[in-house]
Amino acid sequence: MLNSERPSVSSPSIPPLRDNGGGRLITTEFEPSKITRARHHLEEAGLADLVEFREGDAPQMLASGLPESIDLVLLDGAKPFYPNILDLLENRLQAGALIVAANADHSPEYLARVRSPAAGYLSVPFAGDVELSRKAWLN
Repeated sequence: MLNSERPSVSSPSIPPLRDNGGGRLITTEFEPSKITRARHHLEEAGLADLVEFREGDAPQMLASGLPESIDLVLLDGAKPFYPNILDLLENRLQAGALIVAANADHSPEYLARVRSPAAGYLSVPFAGDVELSRKAWLN
């Protein structure tokens, strides 16, 4: 699971990792103070062992060391990076994987891609400023 730029400490996706028997959340952040703060909150919640922090620009931090299979992507960072991040992750997304992209309307290239039937996604706007996309099931 990935979050493009900001750690989402309150993310409801973290506790189910432990409850469902495993997995990990990888998050990238450019600003070191945010990582320090997020790590502190996760340690207090007893969830720090489930999260891997990568400090730097998301496209560089996600260029290697990813799991073979990804089932959830949370994008909430620099909108121009959204297409690049999708490029890096796309071949690892399992069928049915969800992508939640905040303020995706600020990334027209990303929206055009996930909304194109030929790209293999089902994508809809959700909650006004979020795009919810699902990778198509394999035939």
